Formats: sequence, C-alpha cells, structure tokens
Amino acid sequence: MSEREEYMEIPSESSGLPSEVVPPCDPGAASWPLSARWITDDLVRETQRVWSKAYGRPITAEEAVEILMNVRRLFEVLSDTRPKGGAV
Repeated sequence: MSEREEYMEIPSESSGLPSEVVPPCDPGAASWPLSARWITDDLVRETQRVWSKAYGRPITAEEAVEILMNVRRLFEVLSDTRPKGGAV
C-alpha cells in the first residue's frame, strides 16, 4: 500500500490527510501576534513582574502581552487625538 493510499484510509479526517499537529518552524517562538514583534522577552518578564504586584497574583506571559498591546493602543489613540498645532 502506498503512502497516499494510507492517508486516504483515515476515516476521521475528511481530507484524507493525517490530523497530526505540525510544530511551528521555531519551537521556542512566542505564540503572540506578528503585530507584537516589538515585544521582547525581557519586556514580557518586566511587565509580568510589575503587573503581578498590581494584580496580587502572577500573570501569564499571554496576559503580559495583552497588557502591552493595550497600552500601545491607548498611546496610539491618545497621540492621534491631540489637536493639531501642539495645544493641549
């Protein structure tokens, strides 16, 4: 039996291909969005340290990334809403 025929015999997968999970190219790569490339591991650790104290519990790396993304969005909104000409 050929390899292709073996794939076609998998009844649980409608495509006929195995349903195995393929690891990412870099197993150590972070799982956050590509728009978060500016976020370094050191920044995540520092965010975890600071915000864990504020929350009263350890926060995860994913929570730290979400906090950083939200702070960036807040900055972008605030910087876009300033009146033209520099007046506050």
